Amino acid sequence: MKEESNGFLSKISDNVKVGFFRWWFVGAIYFFVGWGTGLGNSKSAFDLIFILSLATSVGMIFIFNPIVYGMFEIERNGVIINKKINERSVWVGALMKIGEFFKCFIVTILVFFSYQFINLGINKWLGKTADTVVIKGEPIIYATLFVIFYNFLCFIIYKTYYLFKNIKIKKEVKE
Repeated sequence: MKEESNGFLSKISDNVKVGFFRWWFVGAIYFFVGWGTGLGNSKSAFDLIFILSLATSVGMIFIFNPIVYGMFEIERNGVIINKKINERSVWVGALMKIGEFFKCFIVTILVFFSYQFINLGINKWLGKTADTVVIKGEPIIYATLFVIFYNFLCFIIYKTYYLFKNIKIKKEVKE
């Protein structure tokens, strides 16, 4: 049970705190991978995408999720979802980690294509060649796009899950 407090942070919901922490965490990963290694300046975008998504997924699985699930009460549709994390079987936990791994890969690729689309639009608008990179990768924009796409992908996944769950329940009720 949470202790009641009258401080500034107590008025902010745990979901908002988790969102900000995810934004900061992903921005820090981009800072270390994109700027801390030579991958941010390399000609091959594949290397940066692969290493960045690998670092992000490993960081989310082994650092971010254990901290967040231990500190905050994350609510979805009025139900606290992180209470179930300790009740999962090993098999379900492994599947959740694999799912997180692929979510981070998909979101990193979506962010990369967003950068490409934004740069292409700005280049067309300014009349520059397609080779010109107007907006390079940097932690704040990368983290913002990552959190937007991550939350959107999670929304789609959970709505699809509940849709199939409700269909299954309706079939069982009819029988």
